[in-house]
Amino acid sequence: MPIIRPQNAPKFSWENLKVNDDLGHVTGRVDEGAVLAHAFSIGENPELFIDGLPGIGPFVPPSLLVNDLLKLFLVGYDCTEWGAGGGLHTKSVIKYHAPLPIGAEVTIAGSHIAKYVRGGRCHRSVSSNVRSGSKLIAEMLATETVGYTTDNGPDSGAIPPNWSDGFAKVEGKFDPSAPRALSGAAVEPGMVIGPVTRWAGLEQSVMFSGYPFAWAQEKPFMRQGLHTNFEVAERAGYPVPVVQGLLSAGHLSTLLLKQFGAKVFDGAELALKFVAPTLAGTKLTSHAVVQKDSLEDSWLMSLATVAQDDSLKTVGYAKVPK
Repeated sequence: MPIIRPQNAPKFSWENLKVNDDLGHVTGRVDEGAVLAHAFSIGENPELFIDGLPGIGPFVPPSLLVNDLLKLFLVGYDCTEWGAGGGLHTKSVIKYHAPLPIGAEVTIAGSHIAKYVRGGRCHRSVSSNVRSGSKLIAEMLATETVGYTTDNGPDSGAIPPNWSDGFAKVEGKFDPSAPRALSGAAVEPGMVIGPVTRWAGLEQSVMFSGYPFAWAQEKPFMRQGLHTNFEVAERAGYPVPVVQGLLSAGHLSTLLLKQFGAKVFDGAELALKFVAPTLAGTKLTSHAVVQKDSLEDSWLMSLATVAQDDSLKTVGYAKVPK
């Protein structure tokens, strides 16, 4: 079976969630159909991936498996009860190690490394990775709330650190007079990469979030959750489904890919914070700004995604090897 669940998986709940738990693993092939579906969800031309890059050939979008990395808890825990596993994704650290050829077999595995309370909200952090054979393709450290309430007592537990801790706050705006980087060309400090605008409608949300591990199953199921179902969204206090924050990670990852090409697969890292929910039916505009104090061996960029009303949705930093 492509999805291997641990024996006697417990019901998903804050009380049952264990650090260093067994989340099982998922194995399957990422075919061209999965690439086409993901390209639609992030608003990109699939030819970018199907035609491929020089020296790489056709490849899987680097952000295609990030939702599955987050959703691995669906394998490790019993989430069959209505609404089980609900929460808001608050931040992610993503690292891309190598390109994945279309049609290659991959395995996803991981475990929770932290559970903590901040501001009355319960949080869980899962560390997971994608491998193809012995090759590490990508890894992610993701934090999500457990439920939506804010009355869970005083702060407790430790927050996992990430490499962008201590960096300046990203405001989400850039100087309109700043020079724009040409796609595929060399960059300089102060340049703006992008912006790029993409539609994030219900259709995109359903395609991105509604079919976890579809590439590994003969009969994919549609997950009825905050990102796909009106009733679940309304129970959580939203008028329509909420677009997953990781959708903007797809926009930003592809923005970097178009600028830096294959270097993204040499260890590029994104540290993202999802600062506000995005309702389905929103236009998202993403950009990067090359920082003047870039790292010795990498370009350092601030990242931001804003909605059409200029509200900030995603902020963070990226570093791409020079």
